Amino acid sequence: MVEVDSPEDLTKVMDALGHVVRLRIVALLRVNGPLYLADIAKRLGVSRALAKVHLSKLQRAGLVTTRVELVPGEARALRYYQLVDFKIVVDPDYIVRLVSGGHEQHK
Repeated sequence: MVEVDSPEDLTKVMDALGHVVRLRIVALLRVNGPLYLADIAKRLGVSRALAKVHLSKLQRAGLVTTRVELVPGEARALRYYQLVDFKIVVDPDYIVRLVSGGHEQHK
């Protein structure tokens, strides 16, 4: 589960979710489970290079993990991308708690 315990954590996650291609990747992985890069790119209709850039941003934010599997009978491996479970509800009170370190700020 993704932990958002600081304003920096929140901005990293929100930035990672701030592009339509990355939102489509999240939806794709949620519905289909782990997929490898070429499959993700093909299903989204984007290049592998572009899909990799977006997956890397999601991975840095902790929203996606990878695992490598050897292809049986071949001298190659496939890197699978998998969505990390998360639930983020953001409202003004939540932001106040994050920014103030859990202590309410007074006007």
